[in-house]
Amino acid sequence: MLWGIIFIVQFFCIVFAKNASRRLATMLLFLPVAGSMHRLREFSYEQSSILQVASAAGEPTIVDAVIDTPIVIRRHPLADQQSRRDQSPWQTQIEVDTRQLRVGSTFEPIDGRLLVVVDGKRDELRPGDEVRAYGTLRRFSAPTNPGQRDLRKFYHRRGLHARLDVDSEAQLVRLDSQIDGGHHASRLIASIAARGRDLLLQHTGETGPLAVALVIGQRDFVDHKTRDLLLVTGTAHLLSVSGLHLAIVVALAAAVATLLRMPTFGKILWIILVCCLYTAITGGRPPVMRAAVLVGTFMFALLMKRPSQPINTLSLAAIGLVFLNPEFVFSIGVQLSFLAVATLVLCGLRREAGTPALAQAVASEEQLELLVEGARSRPLRIARSLGNLFRQATWFSACVTAISLPLVWHQFHVVSPISVVTNVVLGPCLFVALATGVATVVLGFMYEPLAILPGLFCQWSLAIMRWIIETAADVPGGHFWLPAPPSWWVAAFYLVIAATLCIPRGRRATSIRYGWIATWIIVAWILATTKSPLPKGHFEATFVDVGHGTSVVLRFADDDVWLYDCGRLGNDTHSSRDIDVTLWSLGVTRLDGIFLSHADADHFNALPGVLRRFRTRQIITPPGMLSEPEPALASIREAIEDSGAVVSEHSGETVSDWGDRKIRVLHPPRERLPGSDNANSLVLRIDRGGRTLILPGDLEPPGTASLIGRARPPPGGVLMAPHHGSLRMDASSVLQWSRPRETIVSGGRRARRPEVYEMLAATGSGVHVTSHVGAIRVRIDAQGKIEVRSWVQSPW
Repeated sequence: MLWGIIFIVQFFCIVFAKNASRRLATMLLFLPVAGSMHRLREFSYEQSSILQVASAAGEPTIVDAVIDTPIVIRRHPLADQQSRRDQSPWQTQIEVDTRQLRVGSTFEPIDGRLLVVVDGKRDELRPGDEVRAYGTLRRFSAPTNPGQRDLRKFYHRRGLHARLDVDSEAQLVRLDSQIDGGHHASRLIASIAARGRDLLLQHTGETGPLAVALVIGQRDFVDHKTRDLLLVTGTAHLLSVSGLHLAIVVALAAAVATLLRMPTFGKILWIILVCCLYTAITGGRPPVMRAAVLVGTFMFALLMKRPSQPINTLSLAAIGLVFLNPEFVFSIGVQLSFLAVATLVLCGLRREAGTPALAQAVASEEQLELLVEGARSRPLRIARSLGNLFRQATWFSACVTAISLPLVWHQFHVVSPISVVTNVVLGPCLFVALATGVATVVLGFMYEPLAILPGLFCQWSLAIMRWIIETAADVPGGHFWLPAPPSWWVAAFYLVIAATLCIPRGRRATSIRYGWIATWIIVAWILATTKSPLPKGHFEATFVDVGHGTSVVLRFADDDVWLYDCGRLGNDTHSSRDIDVTLWSLGVTRLDGIFLSHADADHFNALPGVLRRFRTRQIITPPGMLSEPEPALASIREAIEDSGAVVSEHSGETVSDWGDRKIRVLHPPRERLPGSDNANSLVLRIDRGGRTLILPGDLEPPGTASLIGRARPPPGGVLMAPHHGSLRMDASSVLQWSRPRETIVSGGRRARRPEVYEMLAATGSGVHVTSHVGAIRVRIDAQGKIEVRSWVQSPW
């Protein structure tokens, strides 16, 4: 209540302040208040008792809780995995406020908020429902790879303390009791949003997931490939309902009010009602709330017959969001949203004439242009008007792209020049798709058959939009995947841009800004692509934490980088995110080669993603691997062909020229051994300073016997445990043959078991597991000294 009163006072101070200095003083006055609120929220968050119970490893738990936000239905990440045909294709995510926790045979009170993730579809649940969940409680994990985002901050902003994984729908029970207080409105909104989602999925065909994201802001149905296309074309904002979407909805509401001939007061109330309802249905995300405040303030100023200054209104929206949640300041979505609107407002300001005489001359010139325009034919006038509109829209799009470039580059590792034109071309389609999508939902609520026609128009519009986006994504030079520039250089960009706003508008200010943007881009490119230095004479291998899978970054020099395998279990979307950020953290933009050990998907299924982001010279495989009938290899062959990388096959009998890298292929033999692909894994030996690194893939009998029949490497080297440290494979014979000083396990949670450590340490080797300590970096210098560091325990 107190913060509501403060916000109202702030509203009137900003709107009715007489000059800019008073407005600034008013805003500065409340900064300490916002800081105090932030500290209070932090204190309340840290005092939640659920934090004392949740651990990083996870413990079986029974929790009673109340759902306090609308649930989210998404496609299960493992739904298409061949070995999980019994897996539900859906996953439900629920945010709950905990009430009590099972301890022994009794329940004890507890407080805190959980993200409950259920394997299955529970779309009947609503805010206010009390549920009992049987699952595994764990804290949100810290980053385990270099360059990886810390998602704990994201969940912290949402007020979530931990995660509860529930294996099946039956393990989430809705209790008879129901908490009604304060949830009536949210239950109604959740029901409207759920019905709208179902109508869009039913009536917009294959474009249904995109329609749901565009109209009601539920992005979880959109597949990974579409997300990538939107990102590289600079149109990812289509998946996030923002001010642009709200503006279109408000325009539609205003058109309806005009058709119904509503009085001014009724029209204003109608628009505000629609604005509030749409904001609630789409989840009340900060960009939409910002736009809602802008619309509400404009409507209030119109009602009061007072002018509304866009910058003042934008400042009011910023202060309102800070009061709601001070941590919104650190959200990339909020930052980009406010940047885009501020840029549009400032670019829309007309340049002031220097003197009255010059102003009169400009006015006379404009009058003359209007007279000349009136003398032209109607088709020519229409064509010129459309041309001017396109040129103006392109100018605004270019300004927003330039100003948001540092943040987008830093956060998403992509620079997309094609976005300037793509966003302009998509504008009309976006308007039609959103308008018909809204009509599909509204008419479907009235009488469902009425939703068929607008649903078709929405589907056709979205199909055209997707075609435009796919075409733009294929334009050479339209986008670039790059390492991120340093944070301090991004901050410097915005500080200098802000300082130039103090310069009087004119050619001088414009020239300074253009020069600074160009200078910043050049320096940012140099800083971002400067390779992380590797000490002279050293060899480095970084075992990326990909879960159950393998990917090892091999560095022989600053700009001599290779990969050994690139995949993980259940990665049917070919995502390579963990590998990408690890390579980008080193400043890598190209790879000299990629070794693929064998035809198991958890060793190669990230290859399409890697090839899209990094120029790769060659792919090395064991004999016949890419010609095997494995269905998952089809997309791999296509990705290799599209990338232009050279493919070569190597066996233990191949004479290979690796320069001075001292790489040797030990296995498989030229003639395939009987048994599985694992037995024919490509085994590498890398020598440096009298020590060796052995990378055996998923080697198993009879391949193991073939390998240990070769000359033994010197003792005291490094071995990657075969087959992710599996207890069922003949790892002991490989350990006795190689006699390593350090053994690295690239595996998932099963590799953490004490039995794995015991088996691999039997010969006196140190054991390091990626799922336990994160990415592992091994360095061997010219004298054979070995250094092992993990990202979780000792980040570099």
